[in-house]
Amino acid sequence: MVGALVGGAWVVHKRRSGPAVTVILRIAVTPGERVEFVTGQANSARFKYLVGKQSGVKPGLAQRLSVKPVPNSSLVEARVGVLTKEEGRRYAGVFVETLQALCGKQAQLILAEQSIR
Repeated sequence: MVGALVGGAWVVHKRRSGPAVTVILRIAVTPGERVEFVTGQANSARFKYLVGKQSGVKPGLAQRLSVKPVPNSSLVEARVGVLTKEEGRRYAGVFVETLQALCGKQAQLILAEQSIR
């Protein structure tokens, strides 16, 4: 009985401590043929670590970043959950600059759209 109560409390606590804010970024890639390269760089553990560290987002949340190419375009879409809107703003603020540094001269990146909700 006590184990069931403790287990139930733990599950409720875990649900509340998850990401409350979703950051969605759309990044334009030039040249368009480099979308897959940029997607690979953004999904790398190295990039996730760097952007998480620079923005102050917890490593566990930063590692949940998902980056996918937008079909029939030269855009990539990044989604990550964070705890607060302030964390979301910090994360979005360093994302493109950090990814551009990782991609070097192989691709040029421009933030096309940003949503923090």
